[in-house]
Amino acid sequence: MSQQSTRVVLVAPRKFEVAERVLPSPREGEALVRIAATAVCHTDLDIYTGGPKNLRYPIVLGHESTGVVAALGSQTPRLQPGQPVIINPVITCGHCDCCLRGHEHLCRNAGLFGREIEGSLSRYVLIPTRYLYPLPHAMPLDEATLLETLATVRHAQVRANLQAGEAVVVFGQGATGLLHTRLAVLSGCHPVIAVSRSRWKLERAAAMGAHEVVAAGVEDALPEVARLTHGLGADVVIDTAGGAHTLKAGIDMLRPGGRFCSFSLSHEPVSGVSAFPLYFKEVSIIGSRALTSADIEAAIEIAAGGAIDVSGFVSATYPLLDAAAAFEEYERNPNAYLRIVIDSRAD
Repeated sequence: MSQQSTRVVLVAPRKFEVAERVLPSPREGEALVRIAATAVCHTDLDIYTGGPKNLRYPIVLGHESTGVVAALGSQTPRLQPGQPVIINPVITCGHCDCCLRGHEHLCRNAGLFGREIEGSLSRYVLIPTRYLYPLPHAMPLDEATLLETLATVRHAQVRANLQAGEAVVVFGQGATGLLHTRLAVLSGCHPVIAVSRSRWKLERAAAMGAHEVVAAGVEDALPEVARLTHGLGADVVIDTAGGAHTLKAGIDMLRPGGRFCSFSLSHEPVSGVSAFPLYFKEVSIIGSRALTSADIEAAIEIAAGGAIDVSGFVSATYPLLDAAAAFEEYERNPNAYLRIVIDSRAD
């Protein structure tokens, strides 16, 4: 094993530098993981462009990541050297009120692996073993990066309490939208209606099992959703598209007593939305943040069992040393890709 580890460091918005450091040794309760692959998502793109306030540079990006255990600081029955793993990127304090009541994903002091905590755009990372989850040896590690996203999708759908036979509308058919569509189908929801302006993404949605596809912007889809639900409206609307306008459109599409699940991340203020429909239709607005251990375990089981095929989500792959080119391309054409993966095994 080399005594040096290469990492790609974001030193300022849109500026990467390659750096070497001494390979760390794991202590008790820690593992040294040889990173295999890191998927790039919109959260990474937002950090790359300097969007979030109070970012502290330098930052080693990367939070949707897989690898192989290289060394352990102490024995654990869950892991051994050579075990492929996926990383839970929500790094928690373990002692705030949220952590103590079992809601670690809502930790008041949490940091994101790849933002506040050094992430996976590196050859190796040192991380507590409690954030590692074993993967089947046969599962390709580049494709397995999607399981972190699937876990967040599963978490949102558990919170939204999707039930068999319910009509579900999914705004947006990027990677998260497609996974929402597929998971809703697996839950027995009917009809599952995929909404997107992109024809190729709607074709993917149909392949994921969507019962109906609507080629329209969110606001323009209301008449078709009404038709497809026989004028009753949807039981659940899941928003992966984002933007203030989607909240009003989603509420308008809901039947009385329906639920709107806000999955997308947006800091855009919402204007022009009346609270009256919340009263009159008695609809619920449900937020969803990150994932839990149970969500990760469920995502691994779902993918390993073949119920969701994540093999077609990797749109392009770049070696670690070309991470800057990967982010430049993603910023130029964010809607052309489901996931770009950065391979730390490649030179």
